[in-house]
Amino acid sequence: MTELYDEVGGPDGVRTAVAVFYGRVTADDELGRWFEGIDLERLKAHQRAFLAAAFGGPQLFSGRSLSEAHGGLEITDAAFDRLVQTLCTSLADLGVRQEAVTRVAERLEGARAEVVTA
Repeated sequence: MTELYDEVGGPDGVRTAVAVFYGRVTADDELGRWFEGIDLERLKAHQRAFLAAAFGGPQLFSGRSLSEAHGGLEITDAAFDRLVQTLCTSLADLGVRQEAVTRVAERLEGARAEVVTA
């Protein structure tokens, strides 16, 4: 199922989307606090690998599970929704078709229970 990965532009598209996404979330008054003091370059590398795998591309992600990585961060449903919306807006702004953006949101919705801890 590489078609979603291909739809977002393969490795270059994922790299660009992650850069745009983190630029936006770190500047966001509501989301930025979760990224203070974080090694963003390391986080971006993990996010690229995670998203590539989640989108049906190469399975290179070897980081902690989502629940381990987000445990104790007290992420709310509202923050999760805003984060997913920010990623989807970033993808749309980069020219990804709406159908693919919708599929990305649906795929990420499956991670809610592992990420939301508050």
